[in-house]
Amino acid sequence: MTTKEEHKVCFYYPLFNHIVNAENYLSILGRRLNHKESQRLAIISAMATLYDDLIDEENWAVDDLLKVVNRTLPEAQHTLKTRMIFALDEELKTYWLPTENYINALELAIKWQIVSKKQLQPNLTIEETLNISKNKCGNSSLLWASILDVDWTEQELKVIYQSGYVGQLVNDLFDAYKDIEDGVYTIVRKAESIHKIKAIFLNECRKLDALIFECSAPLHLRIRTVCRMTAIHAFALVALEHLEEMETNYGLPLDWNMPQRNELVTDMALWKNKKRLLRFALRFE
Repeated sequence: MTTKEEHKVCFYYPLFNHIVNAENYLSILGRRLNHKESQRLAIISAMATLYDDLIDEENWAVDDLLKVVNRTLPEAQHTLKTRMIFALDEELKTYWLPTENYINALELAIKWQIVSKKQLQPNLTIEETLNISKNKCGNSSLLWASILDVDWTEQELKVIYQSGYVGQLVNDLFDAYKDIEDGVYTIVRKAESIHKIKAIFLNECRKLDALIFECSAPLHLRIRTVCRMTAIHAFALVALEHLEEMETNYGLPLDWNMPQRNELVTDMALWKNKKRLLRFALRFE
């Protein structure tokens, strides 16, 4: 495993799931992760990264991946990454006994991760692309929710699922350059314009806010949750404003092979983007 892969597995992905996923879900309950939840989330985040690699880089089929989940994979098929998953699974069981809800959520998340490989097909419609994004990240979000010590209500699960979908749209906007390089067709290349993408994104954000306010939590917790998630969604508006420059420079319909890397990457180290982020986070447009 390279140093870059090690950082992704052991640090970046677990940190993202702590801050952007689990802590956001728990905001509606007015609490944060406890130590035991944090332990299992870190381990399962690392395992999920390895599962993604088996799917995206090694083209494992769903049946074989489910054998990994259920520990029934023949020894002859074990690889370095499956052995790492098994070792992490053993470590997990010293802290927590996986529940049936968690296993079911893991299997569903894996199945949709495999379905998402259809986004390598250029003839996919924008509706099909959005459906994949919704189910892939929505079900991943339900996976993280399944390992927390919470008996979620049906309404809260709707919030968690929708937050995953909106989060995937944020990710697609920031990964525009990488996805184009990898031949992946996301909303960025499927929508007719950046203006259309912005309309879709804001509409999904409004749906999320409405779902949050339909929860039975005290009003101040619902407001806090909306504000917390808004801080993440503001990043998408920075990326959208940046990508709109492509349309100004190249016109419509936009040939996404023309812009250079520095034109497609939304660099948050630039002060103009930091100012945009603050503006959008304080006043979500």
